[in-house]
Amino acid sequence: MFRDKRWKGRGARRVARAIGRLVPAAALALQLGACDALDRLISVEAPSRVLEKGLLTPANAALLVNSAATDFECALAHYIVAGGLVGDELEVGTTLIAWKDYDRRVFDPTGAAYTSITCDATGTSAVGVYIPLSVARWQADNILSLLERWTDQEVPNRTALIATAAAHSGYAQVLLAEGMCTVALDLGPELSRADVFKRAEERFTRAIDAAQAAGKADLLNLARVGRARAKLNQQRVSSAADDARLVPAGFRFDATYSTDSPRRENTVFRAVQGAQVTSVDPKYRNRTFEGVRDPRVAIENTGRRAQDGTTPLWHQMEYPTRSSPIPMATWEEARLIVAEAELAAGNTQAAVAIINVLHGRVGLPPFASTDRDKVLQQIIWERQSELFLGSHHLSDRDRYKLPLIPPPGSLFKDGGTYGDQTCFPLPAVERLNNPNIG
Repeated sequence: MFRDKRWKGRGARRVARAIGRLVPAAALALQLGACDALDRLISVEAPSRVLEKGLLTPANAALLVNSAATDFECALAHYIVAGGLVGDELEVGTTLIAWKDYDRRVFDPTGAAYTSITCDATGTSAVGVYIPLSVARWQADNILSLLERWTDQEVPNRTALIATAAAHSGYAQVLLAEGMCTVALDLGPELSRADVFKRAEERFTRAIDAAQAAGKADLLNLARVGRARAKLNQQRVSSAADDARLVPAGFRFDATYSTDSPRRENTVFRAVQGAQVTSVDPKYRNRTFEGVRDPRVAIENTGRRAQDGTTPLWHQMEYPTRSSPIPMATWEEARLIVAEAELAAGNTQAAVAIINVLHGRVGLPPFASTDRDKVLQQIIWERQSELFLGSHHLSDRDRYKLPLIPPPGSLFKDGGTYGDQTCFPLPAVERLNNPNIG
């Protein structure tokens, strides 16, 4: 991603974090007016006016874009944990209700963790979904609108910054649409998932145009994978593959993390290895293909118990430290989108060939089938392995209509039963305070 070297260093990071907290706080308070803490922040300090005068200037453009990217990186890690619990990549390992609700698939829009937890959560605090993603989306769109008004003379590398901001807005909106049942943006009307996927596609198109103009191949391919993902979610698999085919082998674009502060840590690591409140779900603990262990699902049996004292603690090793990067987009994801398009077009063996390229890369036996349904099931299996703990499986389960395991009504290990909610309802605070939602 675009990182201006002038802003490297501890002092600059503190400024970036301050902007990353204040700008979203003002925006979110306007959007979710019932949050008392944010209301007090606005009424006492009026940070939005201070920021408009002192910080939202062309001279700070690179810093503001970096801040927006940092907000998305935090939101992505939070979403992976939440989606991993709901989508059965992770298993809850604590008695804390805020965590158990994710695994149990029961969400209360009036006060569940997904509605209220922010990127400032630490320790055993649960992860958030709505606020981190909403903040990240607002930040990216806000700086994008400013960059569109500023000039090349005012902002060095403005076109690359536009590409970065637009791509991060696109990804924030993709995750909102994949995870939320409905979405509201900027006090606007309630939007369907399809509405938000379309908006995301538009942002990715803006990012592609800007990245091409700026000659930024990494941003260009980031946006291509993102637009392919948005199109795939709209059931436009052939058009999605058109973008995905342009992504070169070996491409990977990472979200970055560090130990500078809790909000900059890799939350997936913190939830499993750190707080030990989650564990790898049983279905991923012995993942093999024709008797050969799949190395793409990196896990480790610690032989210990999680925080609740009963759940076997299996570590995920995709992200082995607090500063491990998380891929936002990869060529493997792009190839699997192409495989799905080939299968949809009747080119079954072309899809099989792509699967076997991925198998050969990691030493798995080749896959062989001429049966369309079996090939589709293998593509789904490949996505589960290649994209493990990468933010995809929750939406894949809905898109492919995969069964809920354990099924709704089954007894939950800590009491109660499993629910059937596979997306997060729009928070009640949004419904109560948004004049455009009935």
